Amino acid sequence: MFMNAFLKKFSVLGIMLIWAVSFGVRFSIADLVDPPWQMFRHDFRHTGVSPYKGAQTNKLKWSFEVGKRITSSPAIGLDGTIYFGSVDGKLYAVNSEGKLMWTFQTGDEVTSSPAIGYDGTIYVGSRDKKLYAINSNGSLKWAYETEGAIYSSPTIGRNGTIYFGSEDGSLYAIDLWGNLKWNFKNKLYSPISSSASIGPDGAIYLLISKGIIYALNPDGTFKWNRRIGSNVYQSFSSPAVGEDGTVYVGSENGIAYAIKPNGEIKWRVNTGKTIQSSPAVGSDGTIYFGSYNKSVYAINSNCTLRWSFKTNGWIESSPAVDSEGNVYIGSSDGKLYAIDSEGKLKWSYQTNGWIESSPLIGPDGTVYFGSNDNHLYAIGN
Repeated sequence: MFMNAFLKKFSVLGIMLIWAVSFGVRFSIADLVDPPWQMFRHDFRHTGVSPYKGAQTNKLKWSFEVGKRITSSPAIGLDGTIYFGSVDGKLYAVNSEGKLMWTFQTGDEVTSSPAIGYDGTIYVGSRDKKLYAINSNGSLKWAYETEGAIYSSPTIGRNGTIYFGSEDGSLYAIDLWGNLKWNFKNKLYSPISSSASIGPDGAIYLLISKGIIYALNPDGTFKWNRRIGSNVYQSFSSPAVGEDGTVYVGSENGIAYAIKPNGEIKWRVNTGKTIQSSPAVGSDGTIYFGSYNKSVYAINSNCTLRWSFKTNGWIESSPAVDSEGNVYIGSSDGKLYAIDSEGKLKWSYQTNGWIESSPLIGPDGTVYFGSNDNHLYAIGN
């Protein structure tokens, strides 16, 4: 019954979108139903917060093995299909029972996390310099080629626009047909490995690898920028935006920043080690992130420490937060940790490889994540 309801809703949405595109009707995000975990960090503000209660035990439902390690973070569609990429160069579609539905081969590694459009199209980048649009049956819809490898995970914004960065130093805005709407190239030609986020006012935020955060207007024109770090080859921490427009982002200098919508620094927290983990923003304003100092942090919106939790490895995975404030995050010690709202361990699950992939929470509470041991895991009751 649950699956049938989702399928019916999904089909109706597809018809609505085709009709809208054909007759020039513009839908906003609010008019359509979001997939349970549509893209990297859940939504276009990159909050990392799910409306569902996550797994309460570490029971393994299933695992799915691929050819090489999984650093890509999964997404899940309205019909329960889980999509994820692998260093073997493939995008995988696996059903909720852990059975392979199809694969799509790109020309190089897929470390970018997929995003799901409202018509079921899956968007993902590859190191072969292309962003791919793939139909829900696994066939190619279109591909857009840039001048650099794509590590950045695409973000789907208002009216279905797809935003992604490239190593060529540009942020691209692509329409549903694969046409370029605009691109913004930073003057330093610095690679863009992180994923762009979108604020409540439509402003677009991105972090370039030279440690500068940019704010763009919705049409792609420059708004402001601010240096928050130094020059590194790749910076994967992606900005998250609060309901009030505050931008949260980590830096390779070990500092997590809260930045006002006008570009002024609101506060900073120094962890002493690189932050590649992208922050999550809870509904109560709590900010969650991991650091290379092996700790997970929960910081109140006024910059006071709520709690910290120590793992046995550096943390590049980004936290997923459930409806009750439980935090799920991976570590290089090979464990996925479930931490309760008070900062205490609920459970952990041991894999055989580092966990760089960021977890997602499905509608039934199942937690999905990839590991460098070449497996996608489903943990749940």
